[in-house]
Amino acid sequence: MDLVTRSSGLMVWQFGSLFVMLGYLGFTIYALIDLIRSEFRDQHMKLIWAILILMIPVIGTFLYLGMNRKTNKHRRRFSPNFSNPKY
Repeated sequence: MDLVTRSSGLMVWQFGSLFVMLGYLGFTIYALIDLIRSEFRDQHMKLIWAILILMIPVIGTFLYLGMNRKTNKHRRRFSPNFSNPKY
């Protein structure tokens, strides 16, 4: 009875997980470089984001990348003018 058998499926899983890990490492490095280059109103926010990215790996990285400040610049702000009624 053989307890260990050769299987090519194992190599597929190993290479697949290697590619996923390298991809995630790339996202993390990109998030950290973006964090270092970006400017915040409060310098403590940079430290908080760095702790989130490093201590809560998957959630922190994609939360930071998802809440990118560059996309918020193009959003239209709600600023009604109630002093000049049109009716």
